[in-house]
Amino acid sequence: MQELVIKVPAPFPGVEDLGFTARYPEQAASEPLRDVPFFVEGPAKPMSILVERLALFADKDSILDAHGDGEAYAWTPPIQLTDEVCVMAFRDRSVRTDSAPADDTAGAVRSYVWNLVRPLAFTFLQDCVRIGHLRLSERIAVVLDTGHPPAIDLEMQRTSITPFNGDLLLFRA
Repeated sequence: MQELVIKVPAPFPGVEDLGFTARYPEQAASEPLRDVPFFVEGPAKPMSILVERLALFADKDSILDAHGDGEAYAWTPPIQLTDEVCVMAFRDRSVRTDSAPADDTAGAVRSYVWNLVRPLAFTFLQDCVRIGHLRLSERIAVVLDTGHPPAIDLEMQRTSITPFNGDLLLFRA
């Protein structure tokens, strides 16, 4: 698999200059999935609220009572590099020996494939709502870039990513 970068500018209403980038590292198809770093950038005030909410992601399993093929992942705690930038990572947990009973090899394979094929930007946005209770914009732009032309620009309805929306805004009126 070659390197892939997914950029999502302005996924939160009222903060047009806050967005994130997920960078999938290049790796051989036979390797376990590597951590996928997420870089989040934006103005200091909304970022302070966002980083506080993203810190909850590391406790996903204790916050959500969700199980299944789509839940075999974890988030690292966010690290704030500056008041306008933080980084965190998505971690595949489908191949962990303690994540599934020994007789659930098929479930681990399904989880691995699910983590491999779903765009992690969508997982991140879903967890912004499910865990962080953050409100997403109704239309979300997504750019897929393999480093070779053409980049793919998509615009998604929020309901295509998550049927629910959070109530916490990242700006104060």
